[in-house]
Amino acid sequence: MFLALTIVQTGFSDAVVWMYPLKTALVAACLMALWPWFPPLIPGHLLLSTLVGLAVFIAWILPEGLYPYLGTPEAFDPHSHFAGTALYGWMALRLAGATLVVPIMEELFWRGFILRWIVARDFRKVPIGTFTWPSFLLTSLLFATEHNRWLVGLVAGIVYNLLLYRTRSLFACIVAHGVTNLALGVYVLNTGLWTFW
Repeated sequence: MFLALTIVQTGFSDAVVWMYPLKTALVAACLMALWPWFPPLIPGHLLLSTLVGLAVFIAWILPEGLYPYLGTPEAFDPHSHFAGTALYGWMALRLAGATLVVPIMEELFWRGFILRWIVARDFRKVPIGTFTWPSFLLTSLLFATEHNRWLVGLVAGIVYNLLLYRTRSLFACIVAHGVTNLALGVYVLNTGLWTFW
């Protein structure tokens, strides 16, 4: 659903104004409705996950300009569309979506499903954190392709995969991904470098 709406969004100029809140709300609703069928998310490894998330954030912003892009990076400056309360509301929703909804959705998909599905088509029989070279490499590469900054996306995919192998915890990966996105969102809001968002 998120991918389909993102593709639809590219067909409309400034569609992100209304599409991002729509995507966030619909995906959040789907996650809540389907929660009983997801693997258990057992809290733990908070310090390690936080440090990993911050490390990925630093890797994401430090060499800006050095990473090749996959496609053309887009910059959506909400100041050009909103003012006052609407501006702060949109930015809060954007930050919440990036920090809470996207990490859960992506980690359930990439490391909860794809990583295991590559190991065996009946992925539910594959324990969380099972390592094979094909699943590790393919998942990392595929994760990279969904980011304009594909090289740092590859680094992030590798690091999140390694965190999963170390902890055998999807919760740890969700926290790390959420910390990365939260730090990146705060960075964008403070610097105005909208291409990161």
